[in-house]
Amino acid sequence: MLNYPINDNVRETLKRFPNIASLVRDEMLGSDRSKLEIVRLLGNTHYENIEQTLILLNEWFPSSGSIGNRIVQQTDQFELEQALAEFFLLVHFRNVQEVQASATVQKQLDLKNYDIDLTTDESRVRVEVYSPVDFFGAQFLGRMLRSLFKYLDVEKGFDINLQIETSVKDGSYAYETGEQVTVRKWLERLESEAVRWVMNADPGHRQRFDGPTDQIWLYAELKDVCNNPESHQVIFHPPSQSTDTRLFFEVGKPEDTAKSQWGRKLFSKLKKRQCGEPDSSYLRLLVVNFSLADTGFPDFICWPNIEERLQETLILLSERIGLPLPYDCVLPARLGTKCCFGRVIPLNSDNTEEIERLVKATSLDHPCVNPNVNQESFINDLLDSIPSKK
Repeated sequence: MLNYPINDNVRETLKRFPNIASLVRDEMLGSDRSKLEIVRLLGNTHYENIEQTLILLNEWFPSSGSIGNRIVQQTDQFELEQALAEFFLLVHFRNVQEVQASATVQKQLDLKNYDIDLTTDESRVRVEVYSPVDFFGAQFLGRMLRSLFKYLDVEKGFDINLQIETSVKDGSYAYETGEQVTVRKWLERLESEAVRWVMNADPGHRQRFDGPTDQIWLYAELKDVCNNPESHQVIFHPPSQSTDTRLFFEVGKPEDTAKSQWGRKLFSKLKKRQCGEPDSSYLRLLVVNFSLADTGFPDFICWPNIEERLQETLILLSERIGLPLPYDCVLPARLGTKCCFGRVIPLNSDNTEEIERLVKATSLDHPCVNPNVNQESFINDLLDSIPSKK
């Protein structure tokens, strides 16, 4: 659906990353636009996280195997991030001394497979990475809507404000956007409408577009135009919402979490047993990546009450699947240029000590910390709030 410009900025950036350039050079020959997500990254290195991602890709791509190949071939933003999560974890392992890690050889799509082979002094490990997306329709709409307008193929520059409005009044907007397929079809229709509007509207014009469902619509305001077709400024104002991923692990009991959208996704993933059947010669580790969770609390997987709920829920789901156990252990994580982790959850009590040694040996014990919170100040505030004894 999206086509990204292959402009002078992208070509100049490629000169700094020769390993990436060797992979996309054919795609760029004789073309001025591309559907490849790697082109979008190359055109946005002013964002620090994207610059760091490209540096890692250029350094580690030659030894990243099937994982790296998937990254450079992606034409979907969410699938790109899921592939990058595997890559970031692979790089994390590669940076730990006395640990060997490699991407598995990609098998046919109809066969079970895991992502990473890992070897330490004491253990052989099969690692599967899972990056679920919750409120997929709402997240897909929010991210793709802004990108759709930013990368409109029009011969003018513009400054546009986008605002989603909804008739939903209780903050449950995320539940009412429709499924991903519904949102995708709407965005495909919207693209041609948006091109016509931008090309014919005058600055100050405000346009109402029908949304993907009857309860949602889009207002777009053309703030300004210019003669530079590469100058596309888009500000997106999503509606307020009261939903948050962490609530699935806070409200109710473990049985309620197991029935939620997250519980159903975890159950389905566990049931696939992608690391194979139990075997005394290796451990089977499922890393659940929360980086695509729709939350304002990026460190919540390390909160004690959440850790307890995650453990209770995963054990409950494993019991429902039945023997043999689908994995030996599960690790909550946020995978990025700097990976962080929650507490590992052993599903097989016979391997608890080996699992704990594995976590330490592979630096999987680095906890997530909310970057917006001064931890020392936060702790002091808590201490100050405790009444002193008299």
